[in-house]
Amino acid sequence: MPFLGLPAEPRSVTKIVADGRHNAFAAFTQWKGQYWLAFRKGSGHIARDGDMVVLGSSDAHEWQEVRRFDVCGDDRDAQLVATQERLWLYINSLKDGVSKVFVSYSEDGRNWSPPQAVYRDGFILWKPVEHNGRFYAGAHRPGPNDQRLAHLVTSADGLDWQRISTIREATGESETALCFDQAGKLTAFLRDQTKIGGAILEACPPFTEWSQRPAGVHLSGQAVYTFDGITYLLSRVFGCDPPVEAAADRSALPEKVDQATMVYTYEDGALTPYCLLGPLAGNHDSSYATAVREGDDMLVVFHRSAHEYAGAFRGKDAADLFLARVPLKNKDED
Repeated sequence: MPFLGLPAEPRSVTKIVADGRHNAFAAFTQWKGQYWLAFRKGSGHIARDGDMVVLGSSDAHEWQEVRRFDVCGDDRDAQLVATQERLWLYINSLKDGVSKVFVSYSEDGRNWSPPQAVYRDGFILWKPVEHNGRFYAGAHRPGPNDQRLAHLVTSADGLDWQRISTIREATGESETALCFDQAGKLTAFLRDQTKIGGAILEACPPFTEWSQRPAGVHLSGQAVYTFDGITYLLSRVFGCDPPVEAAADRSALPEKVDQATMVYTYEDGALTPYCLLGPLAGNHDSSYATAVREGDDMLVVFHRSAHEYAGAFRGKDAADLFLARVPLKNKDED
């Protein structure tokens, strides 16, 4: 059985949203003493009727809906950024085959600005982060593999986004999560639609020249966080018999594959499995995880679907959102 003997196990896993709808692709943050969760609610993974739901909670146990957005077609892939004054919600919408990015912000979590379009049509904004008073994000353009690309984009005000550089292009680029180290070097974790495994790219200021190497693991729906100087990456993980190497072409993935959410540590340039949020068995769509810190733990929200994955997502299926409590790694463990 794969992934036995990992360094950590979740202290608990609880279901937090389950109503027979497809609840997935979440964003999770702490702001002004509250927990905030945004996610897509639709009739299915590929249905084009998704709305964006925002929940608030004082304890991450009891949740109240505070806002629901129906912006433009299928609203999905929520992204939250918490600054001192505002909570920012980026909504990636799909209508008539074209992706558009919208943003709404709130100064109290209850009242939200009208959504407005940002960046360029045809792009998806992924995991914005704040660094030295500016926002940065990966912005990828979906489509045929040879027409895909991923931009590094930045904004001073959360509204006006500009391209800094092209991280990679024309080889199946998709979701791209960013991490700054203490020296200011930027690492991009990129999903590759042509390979089982993803890619790790690095750049130093002004972030216009990128080096690249294989990630060594599958990346999809990934997010990255640093707590107490240790960086964690959350991603979907595949399990199949026989195993498929990360360097293999995406076409090598069998029709039926087990899926779950994996928490990796990222140390010395390598991703190491740390905690599995499963179960792995079940052939279910899973992951798109997002986390916040609480004391000595991280709280991880991820989705798991009730339908079996058999090569194509259904127009109508259900997915539930779960919250896992995962112990943080002790720096002295090494």
